[in-house]
Amino acid sequence: MMKKDVLVQSQPQVHENIGEHIGFEMGARMVKDYYDKFGENQAHFVGRSIIEKILEQPDCVGIRMYKALNAKGEQTYVFVGIDGQGKAILEYTAINDSGSLTKETGIVANKFSPIKPGDGWFEWSF
Repeated sequence: MMKKDVLVQSQPQVHENIGEHIGFEMGARMVKDYYDKFGENQAHFVGRSIIEKILEQPDCVGIRMYKALNAKGEQTYVFVGIDGQGKAILEYTAINDSGSLTKETGIVANKFSPIKPGDGWFEWSF
């Protein structure tokens, strides 16, 4: 599809190699720029176990993170595995212990621990 002489990709590009190491300086600058623009910045922590469970789902190439509000109205994130076509993995086929095919529910994760200023990976006092 063309839009004002610029090629617009109609299908989102998703594959396991999206993402790159940006280094401390750029990462800290990006976080500070967000803080300067919006006046708040709170990190959230999620453990390795749930990330590995999401990534271990069949055809999972990555994780999509959605900003969300928990039951208390606090900011959090919801993580969901994404397949190579960019679709959320909400159900998949698996083989159970008796060798039969079954439908499994995809993992949609939350329950993150908020990280307060001073607990982060860089100096929070801007």
